Amino acid sequence: MRIRIRDLDRPLAAMPVSAAEPSAPECHAVAGLIDMVGGSMLFGEQMLLAEEQERCYRAISDLRRLIGETAELLPADAAGAADLVAMRAACRKYMDLADVWDKKSGRRFSMPSYRFYQMLGAFREVMGLHLWRLGDLHDLDVDGRLVAFFPGSRE
Repeated sequence: MRIRIRDLDRPLAAMPVSAAEPSAPECHAVAGLIDMVGGSMLFGEQMLLAEEQERCYRAISDLRRLIGETAELLPADAAGAADLVAMRAACRKYMDLADVWDKKSGRRFSMPSYRFYQMLGAFREVMGLHLWRLGDLHDLDVDGRLVAFFPGSRE
């Protein structure tokens, strides 16, 4: 089920309605990114297990690359360029924090489950905020299950 982002309640009062009108190629590039993020195992309907840390790490690494490739398609002054930069930074932060845990323990992908879920939840929250902003800027429809990760979601 597809949901138009502008039909949803604004999650934060401080987030103004955008006056910018992005070009059609920008909208298509961002729509493709949002669809691929929505299809990622990180935002799926099944719960990730702490034992799947390696898959999660690789999915975030792939997501970071995908965001970078999308940013390269857009002009530097494109609507939402700052959100793409912030999304890549969130991916990098997750990977850096995971590496710190690995170095502490001396093993790869050995984060305690409580920490894994805290980091994954924080990552999803940041990504949800930026995905919502990108969708709002470009007046896009998104997959309904992605809406659960938007700020202020009732789900």
